[in-house]
Amino acid sequence: MKYFMKYYSMFICSDCGNESLTWKGQCDFCKAWNTLKEFKQSKQVWAKGVKWEAQVLGNISDLQKESQAEKIETDSGEFNTVLGWGLVQGSIVLLSGEPGIGKSTLTLQLGWWVQSDIIYISGEETLNQISGRAKRLGVAWDNISLLAENNLENIIATLDKNRSKVVILDSISVMYSNEVSGTAGSIGQVRYITEKIVEYGKQNNITFIIIGHVTKDGSLAGPKTLEHMVDTVLYFEGDKFDNLRILRSLKNRFGSSSEIGLYKMWETGLVDIPNPGLEFISDETDTVGSALSVTMEWTRPLIIETEALTTYTKFGYPKRSSRWIIGSKLDLIIAVLGKYTPVKLESYDVYANISRGLSFSEPGLDLAIAASIISSKLSKALSKKTVFIWEISLTGKVKKVMFLERRVKEAVKMWFTEIYIPDTGWSLTSLLPKWWIIEVKNIKEFIKYYS
Repeated sequence: MKYFMKYYSMFICSDCGNESLTWKGQCDFCKAWNTLKEFKQSKQVWAKGVKWEAQVLGNISDLQKESQAEKIETDSGEFNTVLGWGLVQGSIVLLSGEPGIGKSTLTLQLGWWVQSDIIYISGEETLNQISGRAKRLGVAWDNISLLAENNLENIIATLDKNRSKVVILDSISVMYSNEVSGTAGSIGQVRYITEKIVEYGKQNNITFIIIGHVTKDGSLAGPKTLEHMVDTVLYFEGDKFDNLRILRSLKNRFGSSSEIGLYKMWETGLVDIPNPGLEFISDETDTVGSALSVTMEWTRPLIIETEALTTYTKFGYPKRSSRWIIGSKLDLIIAVLGKYTPVKLESYDVYANISRGLSFSEPGLDLAIAASIISSKLSKALSKKTVFIWEISLTGKVKKVMFLERRVKEAVKMWFTEIYIPDTGWSLTSLLPKWWIIEVKNIKEFIKYYS
């Protein structure tokens, strides 16, 4: 007997994937509390006096001689944009999102968008349930095969007999393997199954799209190493009470990791929004506490609306609350307004929001947030033909934002008549009429223009 199996326990952090030999209340790496879970592992131990002999592999490949990976383009332009113009053959894509947001709908329609044979494996729904949803969406069945199974070994054996370029796995949280102890969805099961799927997909040049669940704080469920093992991580988000959906790329080895895809959810499924225009603006009438800005999602300019409400506080300590805006950003803007402008908010509660349930943290929205707060405080409506593009510094001055020219061109294309931009020595007035652009140096000067 050359070797034997040795079994031992490891404790793995469910947040970051850090391993520990003993259980601890706090993870040493990410400092999260009560996240270490026991995971039983096996290790191959060689018998005494026996050494493992390494094998010499074939010739090392020449980079110039290797051809590029084949890409499968879909009928959805938004999906192609997010992935870098198509699914790379043999890649592993992890798709996550909140329950009920439309992950299964997206993947089922993807089977329709991809002009290739697809196997849809579901461990959560029966074949009748999948068939009913597909009929409601009007999905064609010419290239889609269904399998209801949640055992990894059975799935791989079935794929060996039925080859396909694309396989959809819904979802990894309900899959289990006979080779690993623990219930389906446990850290050990998820980690082992992902390793086997990555290995099988790379060896057989099969593209896997894996649906993953999220935790209550919005992060991916399972060990953090799950994100490192796959090639692409996509996040599908939106408000359940709105039909707008956004597909974000959080990681992409074959393209940009900052692109987004925009969809509308209808009874018949998802529809691309290639030109959003004023899609993210709730109302085009002048409103107190509402301001517009142009944000950039990588190379894509989007016009969005920020909202604010200020009310006199009834308690000794004013409340600051924000939705879809980082709380620290709101505190910073309120502090700058109180320091450098006549707008004092020490005795006022301030509530801020981005309409349509969108979440952005880029600094180019600072002025729009400040303008909406000032508008609410002074009860003066802002024109919906005005757009604000600034980053506010702690000194009360303004900073130039990235892709300023592209933002301004988008605003001009949408017929905005006033565009507030920072006066930093680099001017756009040579490209546009002088009355179109208002260049401001600091937040105090902006108050003069505002009043």
